[in-house]
Amino acid sequence: MTTLIEELWNADPPRSAVTVVQTYVLGIRKKMAERLGVGQAEVAERFLRTRSKGYSFNVKDCVFDLRDYQSMSVAARCAAKAGDDQRAVDLFSAAEALWSGPALVDVEGGIPLAAEISHLDHLRLANMELRVEAELRLGRHREVCPDLARLTIQHPLHERLQAYYMFALCRSGQRARALASYQQFSRSMQRELGLDPCQKLQKLHRDILAASDVSVSAMLNSRHARYLIGWHSPEFRTTSAETA
Repeated sequence: MTTLIEELWNADPPRSAVTVVQTYVLGIRKKMAERLGVGQAEVAERFLRTRSKGYSFNVKDCVFDLRDYQSMSVAARCAAKAGDDQRAVDLFSAAEALWSGPALVDVEGGIPLAAEISHLDHLRLANMELRVEAELRLGRHREVCPDLARLTIQHPLHERLQAYYMFALCRSGQRARALASYQQFSRSMQRELGLDPCQKLQKLHRDILAASDVSVSAMLNSRHARYLIGWHSPEFRTTSAETA
């Protein structure tokens, strides 16, 4: 009940808040009963239940896209952890297909709902990052470039997405575009935040700038593939062994 009251009125609820919420719940049960063709008592028993300090909504018998999205995302993360990048990409892609736009875009939410929407947005972005990493480990540098071009525009200050994009462009033979993309990103960071890109992104830029068109792929594999996409290239393993 406390969460519902905070959602509806934030920190300034009326004295009648509990009664108003109870009235709203009765109205919701009535509409659900009409749509499901059952009695309100059955709705109260099976779906929107009364609890000692509020209400619980049972979604076990409901088709719920978010639940399917979360299940596929968990399975995709497990596949990536097990080294099955193709299955991880397939599952992440299927999960993304369920997401048609911003979460609850047509709902005016209070503080609790806004916090949940923020959580879902961050979860979605984290899953997209993991999918991109898996695709890059599979060598799909050219294929993932259009997707990363869109993501870097949608998230213009996201340093890791920018690094993925530069990595993929270079591995696709587009070193000049990678350098131009960094310059644009750096200007955005300065304009919006008054900051330079992080040290790893600056180093990625310097290494791309110093490499030749012939050597840039080997350089990326040996110096940046491990921390960016969790991939150990033969060049990296050789370098590590020699250093050890």
